[in-house]
Amino acid sequence: MIEASHTAEKVFIDDVEKTYNHLVERVRVHQEESSAAEAGAEQIQLVPENPSQSISFNVPDGPPPPNLTLEGPGTENLNIEDVRNMLQLKWDIFSGFSEELQTALKEGTLDGVNRVLGAMSVPEAEQIVQSLDMAGILSFAEGGIRDETGQDEAGDDAEVEENVD
Repeated sequence: MIEASHTAEKVFIDDVEKTYNHLVERVRVHQEESSAAEAGAEQIQLVPENPSQSISFNVPDGPPPPNLTLEGPGTENLNIEDVRNMLQLKWDIFSGFSEELQTALKEGTLDGVNRVLGAMSVPEAEQIVQSLDMAGILSFAEGGIRDETGQDEAGDDAEVEENVD
């Protein structure tokens, strides 16, 4: 190029254009792959065991009151300190959640809670669901997590989603 050889200049310019076009194409392909991966990302969603069921959330109003009294049938054999400890644990777990999750739980809508869980990583969402179950904020019909990843109602492979009952 120092000697003004048009052949060398053409080879250089062609190489630059080829490299540039290759990079542009790779970026485009990477963006498409990233979008596709995000759309099919695995997530935790709470779903009722059957369509006639609904999932509700028993959200604490605050820590247990200092003067706790137990009333009603079946409370005769309960230890008041055990009840106080359970209510405190429930409050501690609830208040440890993010503000967004606390708000969704207070609203009591399954869609709101699923939206928050869907934005989390699977391990984080699984931990939250276990904490909800342990605190009694959410009760499972089968008492645990059922993995329905990649299965539709007919049992065939479908979208990747980990459902929790």
